[in-house]
This record gives sequence, C-alpha cells and structure tokens, in this order.
Amino acid sequence: MSTLAEFEAELASQYDDLKTCNEMLALDPTSEDALETVPVLEEAIADLKAQIAAKKVEQRAAPPPPPPSDDAAVTPKYDMSKHPKFRKQSPDAPPPPPDEAQQTTFNVKDTVMAKWAEDKQWYQATIVSKTGSSTDPVYKVTFKGYGNTETKRKHEIRAFIDNSKKRKADGSPAVSTPTVQPPASPKPAQNGSVISAAPSVDPTLVQKREPSKVSDGPTRMAPEPKKLKGNKVLEKGKSNWQDFQKAGPKKTGFGSSKLGKESQFRTPDLPNARVGFTGSGKPMQKDQARKTWKYGGGSGGGEEY
Repeated sequence: MSTLAEFEAELASQYDDLKTCNEMLALDPTSEDALETVPVLEEAIADLKAQIAAKKVEQRAAPPPPPPSDDAAVTPKYDMSKHPKFRKQSPDAPPPPPDEAQQTTFNVKDTVMAKWAEDKQWYQATIVSKTGSSTDPVYKVTFKGYGNTETKRKHEIRAFIDNSKKRKADGSPAVSTPTVQPPASPKPAQNGSVISAAPSVDPTLVQKREPSKVSDGPTRMAPEPKKLKGNKVLEKGKSNWQDFQKAGPKKTGFGSSKLGKESQFRTPDLPNARVGFTGSGKPMQKDQARKTWKYGGGSGGGEEY
C-alpha cells in the first residue's frame, strides 16, 4: 500500500507533466497529443489529492501502536546475525548497484527505446505524455521516422544509448605522438630477491626466422623465354619483308628495273647538257637563218640580203 510520501511525490510529478503540456500548447495550440493529455493529467491530479486527503485522515484516526510486552521478548532459537544474508557489510565494501529497470525514470520529451507492438523490436521513440503512478508509470510514445503513437508500460521502455558518442569517448585518437617511456625501476619480489637489470639475450643463439614463401623471401627469377617451333620460317619471312621495304616490289618481264638505277631519260645537271642518250647520234640541228628575197630588175635574178 502506498504511503503519504509516495502520493505527494507522484502528485508533484503530475504537476510537472501538466506544466510541460501547457508549455507545448503555448508553442503549438493545435497539438493533438497535448490536448489529449491535459484532461488525463487533471483527472489524475484530482484523484491523487483525494487519496492524500483520505490518507491524512486515516493517519490521524489510527491509534498509536501498543508498547512491546515483556512476555513477547523471547530468546530466538537461532542467531540471525550470524546468517550470511543478514551480516553487515564492511564499510569499505561498495554498496550493491541499484536495479536499472526499477530506478530509471523518464520524463516527457525524453528520447528512449520502445518496443513496437507489431514485431516486438526496439525502436527509437520520444515520450509524449506520462501517466500512472511513480511505481507503475504509463508512457505515451511516438516512434521517430514512423509517426506511430503507442502506450507503453515501464517494462516496454528502456534508456537510449547514443553509440556514436560512446565510441568517440572510448576510442583512441587517430594520430598519437610516440612517447619514450623511461625504464621502470626494479621492484622487489615477494620472496625477497631483487631484479637488478633486464635479462641479457645472446642474439647469436636466437633462432633465425625463415622467410615466408609468400612475400617475405627474395623475388622469383624471370621465366626463360619459350622456344617456338618454326623459328627459321619466321626469320626468313622477316628478312624478306625488310628486303621488300628497301628494294620495293619485284618486277618481272620486259622493262623491269631495280630502284636506285640511274634513268636514261634523266636530264643532267651540267649547263650544256642535252636531252637524250649521251653521245648517241648527231647533235641537235641549228635553226636555219631567215633570209629576205628581193626581186631585182636585172636579168640575173634577184638578190638576197
């Protein structure tokens, strides 16, 4: 049964939720979630006030407990203080960690992980309203990215952990400057002996590490060129092609001649050179001089000038 202090704490929580809803309505008067939550909170506040008043009246009317009688003080059969469960812990021992599911409480606008009713998986959601008691709260959440709104109990809500911030806090820096640490001072052993220096290792006695056959060993030699069959035929074809490039196509029959031979019709470079066969036939004829015939009156005929 809830005590008066629990009712008062729950009433204060309901007032905080009502204040949050009023702030949301001040920012967005058309918010459906806030409009639906305000009547529920007002009804819960009125109910809690009635329970608190009844609790106060009950405490005033209840008689005080009777004092313990001497007959009731009987020596127990077993000493419960010696039981391991009831032993007092030492002051140095840390207290046991509280149950996270019972101690964690959420408020409106908190980002949490809620279980969806369709596939029973956990998704990120935002708390829209909070009702119920402090021991058994009822949350109304809206799933981010989907817009679905569902009512969840405390076992269907858990805290949201941002993995990106956690990795950033736990991760080491990408580039770290190497620091040379001084040699540690020798520590005395438990048996009384002291290590004065580091152990000396003879490098000649250390077993040599054989190179790996994959990548650590020397590079492999280049393979020998393969001997092709019919190499003589290829060489002959190669020489024929080189001769063809130098001499040109081979001509057969009448009038065939090799490239590079001096042509008989080529004009010499000398200033007095003549076209034709050198030294053959008679030289070129000179042009005949033109003369004018004049008719004379004598019987002897005309006269040339």
